[in-house]
Amino acid sequence: MKTVWTFKTASFHIDLKIEEEFGIRYDGDDPGGEIQAKLESGEYISFTSKACVSINGIEIGNDFLCGSIYDRFEMSEFWTMHRSPDPRHRNCSIMRDKHPAGPNVSVGHYFPDMVRTAIREARTWLADLPKLRNTES
Repeated sequence: MKTVWTFKTASFHIDLKIEEEFGIRYDGDDPGGEIQAKLESGEYISFTSKACVSINGIEIGNDFLCGSIYDRFEMSEFWTMHRSPDPRHRNCSIMRDKHPAGPNVSVGHYFPDMVRTAIREARTWLADLPKLRNTES
């Protein structure tokens, strides 16, 4: 898997890794077959994503998503669009105020949720570790 996004703290690394999927049969709404044709031509790409948290090179939390389909040259939108300068692409109060459906509309982005899930799993892993005690007294 190729790392496409990283966030580092003093102790932890949070990475997003992706790996292209081949031979995908698109099973979503595609009555004219346009999406499948673009997958087969290489214009669209399908990939698996893995958000992972590690400490000292040891993975302690992760989350996976398979079957994401994006234009090959715009696939970075998967991990960047949640911060789009255009509020219509973010799940924010500005977008909800301007949307005809009103405050009940929601824009979903998988990437931030994947990172949250990996962090939650890492916190659980750390909480389950036995407490270390100073035995030098």
